[in-house]
Amino acid sequence: MKRFYFAALASVLAVAAPVAPAHAALAVPQIAFSSAALQARLNGFGESINVLTQQQDGLVWGSTVSTNATMTIQFELAGNPDGNEIGIAALNPTGKIVTGFDPVFPSIDLATGSFAVASFRSGGLLIVNVFDASATLLTTLSYTGVNRSLFAYYIKNAGGTFNSHVGFNADAKVHALAFAGTGENTGCWWVAWEDATIANYAAADYDDALVFMESLNPTPVNHTTWGSVKARFR
Repeated sequence: MKRFYFAALASVLAVAAPVAPAHAALAVPQIAFSSAALQARLNGFGESINVLTQQQDGLVWGSTVSTNATMTIQFELAGNPDGNEIGIAALNPTGKIVTGFDPVFPSIDLATGSFAVASFRSGGLLIVNVFDASATLLTTLSYTGVNRSLFAYYIKNAGGTFNSHVGFNADAKVHALAFAGTGENTGCWWVAWEDATIANYAAADYDDALVFMESLNPTPVNHTTWGSVKARFR
């Protein structure tokens, strides 16, 4: 199943609040897989990433700035969204136990171009507003017990739930590959997903869902749609 997503992560602070892997470094080992499709896709976005040798340790994620202010994650469904649920896996303080799966996009019939604004609030509160492609609010979701400084991502469909942290996956396989952005995307992150059980890595292509994550300073936004949405839900 091919599912493509865009995600931009931003703070609403006076300084940037980058969101990054908790232990940013090259992953060990690097996964050998059927890489042509993903390599071509990232090349098409202007990236200079070798998907076979530049995989980052993206097991768990979190804000690199400690603050009580809101941190906002923005996701856009960029193609073929039906069937997959994608969201944030809340973790306990050790990062070793999943305490909840919090959908950013529930497994409902959302059309391409739908998007969501997910805001981490103080006290472990996560508020998600889901919109259709015309920016009409579809639903508001609320979750508690979400630690903004330590969380994982997940994707879910009829075949199972697969996490960015390999230790939480029933097949004990890596389902999410993280890559650091290059060029104008330096400081940003890509996460590429394999959304089905993996028998062997040679048969995987990690081209089922592609997520782009960007940590921004709160400067004027080039895309007025995002700017208006952020203003409404700060």
